[in-house]
Amino acid sequence: MPTLSTVIIGGGPGGLGPLVWAAQQGLLPSWLDRGVAVVERQAHLGGTLGKFGIYSDSLGGSYLECLDWPDLPDALRRLRDDPVTHEMATYRDSFPPLTLVDLFMRRIGSALASMFNGRSSLYLSTEARAVRYCEDGSVAVDVARDDGNSLTLSAQSAVVALGGRQHWPQMALAPELPLKLNRPRHVMPSDRLLTTDGLKQANMLIAGAGNRRILILGGSHSAYAVAGALLELPAAANLAPGQIVILQRREPRIFYPDHNAAREDRYEVDIGDICPRTQRVNRMGGLRGYGREMWRRITARPGILSEPRVVRRPLLNLSTAELQVEIRTAALVVPCFGYRSATLPILDKDGTAFRLNAEIGGVAVGDDCRLLTVDGRSLPNLFGIGLGTGYKLPAGMGGEPNFDGQANSLWLYQNDIGAVIYRAIDGLTGDLATKPSPDLVGDRHRFQGAGVAVLAGPDARL
Repeated sequence: MPTLSTVIIGGGPGGLGPLVWAAQQGLLPSWLDRGVAVVERQAHLGGTLGKFGIYSDSLGGSYLECLDWPDLPDALRRLRDDPVTHEMATYRDSFPPLTLVDLFMRRIGSALASMFNGRSSLYLSTEARAVRYCEDGSVAVDVARDDGNSLTLSAQSAVVALGGRQHWPQMALAPELPLKLNRPRHVMPSDRLLTTDGLKQANMLIAGAGNRRILILGGSHSAYAVAGALLELPAAANLAPGQIVILQRREPRIFYPDHNAAREDRYEVDIGDICPRTQRVNRMGGLRGYGREMWRRITARPGILSEPRVVRRPLLNLSTAELQVEIRTAALVVPCFGYRSATLPILDKDGTAFRLNAEIGGVAVGDDCRLLTVDGRSLPNLFGIGLGTGYKLPAGMGGEPNFDGQANSLWLYQNDIGAVIYRAIDGLTGDLATKPSPDLVGDRHRFQGAGVAVLAGPDARL
């Protein structure tokens, strides 16, 4: 039998989500007694949000909610009096800087780490290299430490939480028009531009732009966050009207707390935009935070000063030749094409690698959070969580009917999605001997059994 219940590969917000959910329910100590390993490349748990020089699109209250539960372990309960928690509380109804979010998440990670003892272990400054299925259906995770040592962790299950990656060079703006072949002067994808160093570089490029445009490709949260961040730079004061151009395929959806708020903002709402669980407009797919405010400035919403330096253009209205000119003459091109789930090799019991759906830019997980292959198979006892996984919320979790994107939020990782993964892992105990070999699994739902948690508490994020 494997020595551990599970190995969590990645100790950022996604990877910690199931642990936080279990802690909120009073279940974490017993889970740790069954054996949990967390493998993290950094020297700390909690992620690396501090590298971004922008504000969160989640309210501070959504981060604090995990400390409000009555059955919290002492390690987490003590965080209520931590100075970082008190600072986060000043943003309960506003959007905290990601540098503060990073400090808070590191506090959460440290508190969880203090609970690891006995059968559970942390492997910091350690990289997972591959996951292998064993003959009995368990998994073996090969890891390498920064000091050059390597080892293999044996467990009943594994959770892949490696975060998301942008793959802009492969993205085509038009048929036979991949961005990498258009020789733009300077390209900075949004995940690099929004870092502290990236914003410094962008400021220099804008200062030397002359009358050349700054081109933002995409209409996502990231695109509008980039526009807002660029306008805050010192060099942006000299930009001409319309010099920042957002090229988007379709209009973004906008979040509102309710239908009345949308109506007051002159935003047209379809009945399918309203979440039946919360009555919020575009609860899952709408722009939030500073990206939302940027959209409101660009579109001159009621009572707000308009922003003439940014214009929006429909991408589909431009010919291939026009796109090429726009890209090649721009002072800066910022791709905002979203994220794909980062992966690692997953091997069957014979050593053959599965071709994962995430590797081709598809949805990484099914509705039970199990990893999917390109042919739609669900891999037993292997789960995915975090940015880019493409998780689709079932109806019981709420969300607007018109939402067709992926569900990404810290609140979901620590609540509904975390519950799905925990319950599935918990159901694996003593069950491996009855499972078919993973290289023979073809029924996507054969191993489904994870319940869906519909929580009644306040939902500050969503």
